[in-house]
Amino acid sequence: MLKGDRIELVPFTEEYFQKFADLRNSETARDYKIPGIPYPVTVESVRERAQKERDTSKSGEFAILLNDGGEYIGNISYHSVDWKNRNCEIALGIGNEENLNRGLGTEAIGLLLDFLFNEMNLHRVTLDVYDFNERAIRCYEKCGFKKEGFIREAVYKHGRYINLYVMGILREEFKAK
Repeated sequence: MLKGDRIELVPFTEEYFQKFADLRNSETARDYKIPGIPYPVTVESVRERAQKERDTSKSGEFAILLNDGGEYIGNISYHSVDWKNRNCEIALGIGNEENLNRGLGTEAIGLLLDFLFNEMNLHRVTLDVYDFNERAIRCYEKCGFKKEGFIREAVYKHGRYINLYVMGILREEFKAK
């Protein structure tokens, strides 16, 4: 467990699969979902993905719980760990509107980055974000991520192509925050 002031990150286990599926299948989450996770999400598809991603040296996923009452609010994960170059990618998803704009995503990212840089000894962490997702971009910049690249028309969604930012943070940048 990784515990913060308002949230904790716990292993993403079977007890959270249905809640995850419910959040991922919401209209709001579907608009912001990066390709690669099938839609609609079923408990069985979540279970299958969790079984495939058991090697925590390559990837890991946490459920985000509120400290006050233990309510499940989303997930945060790391994947594509490259041990030679000591880097990985992360992804964050917080579901319900009432949990947005409260700094919970910022806290979750801080906890995960602390784990990745100080426990796993990684050097660099990246993420992808749609160019229209201004709330997420502000959150990532608040955490110290910098825009490193812009991929034009990378994803086809809702009848149009969408641009993607690649953002990254180095260990030294995280420590300086």
